[in-house]
Amino acid sequence: MAEEKEVFVLCVQPGAWAAVEGHGKTRARLARLLSEKRVPHALLFSGPQGVGKKQAALAVAAGFLCLNPKDGLACGVCESCRALAAGTHPDFFAVLPETSGKTVRSIKIEQIREMRGAVARAPKFSTRRAVLLDDAETMNDAAANALLKTLEEPPGDTLFLLVTGARQALLPTIVSRCMLVPFAPLDDEAMTRVLAAHDVPEELRGSLIALSGGSAGRALQLFADDALSLREDAMATLEKLPQMTPETVFSVGARLAALDRERLLEWFRYMRMLLRDVLAIMEGSAMLMNGDFSDRLFAFAGTLTADRAFAAEREATEAARRLSTSNASPRLLIESFLLKAGK
Repeated sequence: MAEEKEVFVLCVQPGAWAAVEGHGKTRARLARLLSEKRVPHALLFSGPQGVGKKQAALAVAAGFLCLNPKDGLACGVCESCRALAAGTHPDFFAVLPETSGKTVRSIKIEQIREMRGAVARAPKFSTRRAVLLDDAETMNDAAANALLKTLEEPPGDTLFLLVTGARQALLPTIVSRCMLVPFAPLDDEAMTRVLAAHDVPEELRGSLIALSGGSAGRALQLFADDALSLREDAMATLEKLPQMTPETVFSVGARLAALDRERLLEWFRYMRMLLRDVLAIMEGSAMLMNGDFSDRLFAFAGTLTADRAFAAEREATEAARRLSTSNASPRLLIESFLLKAGK
């Protein structure tokens, strides 16, 4: 007989709800469903990336499997909670996207079959099981259809927790068989608490919040990637653009060409965002993607015409496209952009 493959791989720490910032009404609703034992067989956690959907799903799984829950919350000390924290719970299964060779990350039908075989067996700790499907939108067609059959005839007392940042990519028939748990972007107060908890310096938090669109995950990734220094470089380059001489262009081109390709693409992304803000200012909009740079952007907008700003944004977009799709020299792309955008 072929060896069975384990599909439970995540650790759920005690007090999982404490790590979920914001979403107070959603948290209360889920806790109430758990405490009243009215949880449907499938929940669909849907919303932007990095706002706490997966952490909330894990907290629900912990409360659902806990042997001594209180008000819908996991106790954190029973055998079930300890096994979840260790990542060895026999009744909790996580199905995550996988990458094979050069293929894109996806959930494949083999994973769904393994999960179905696992939940068909008798639970070890109680009469309940929980299944997490993260990035559920990455299921291929065969996997999605296999899951649909499982949701139509769920095995025993099993809770399915689907997490997605792209609900529209799921089969409508799968969505219709789940209770939707929507998640919105985090407000600034919740974002500030998350960043403070991760020791992000206070002076950087406002800029990270402005750039991340209410996604704590994105804000933390931007911080880890030192993205703010790239954006500052792009802003400073933009401000100097009208006065750049050919010698300055070549100097800037040499400096930026030393960046690796991904980081240079990110630099161009910020340049495009800044130029779009300039165009928004020229059209009378106060909604800026880089609101913390508003004074500098307004000042720069006064130095050029809308046609020049539009042409510069178009050149930045073209340079980024060629950088990501061809083997063109990064330095030549940078210099060409600066020379054309500065005209």
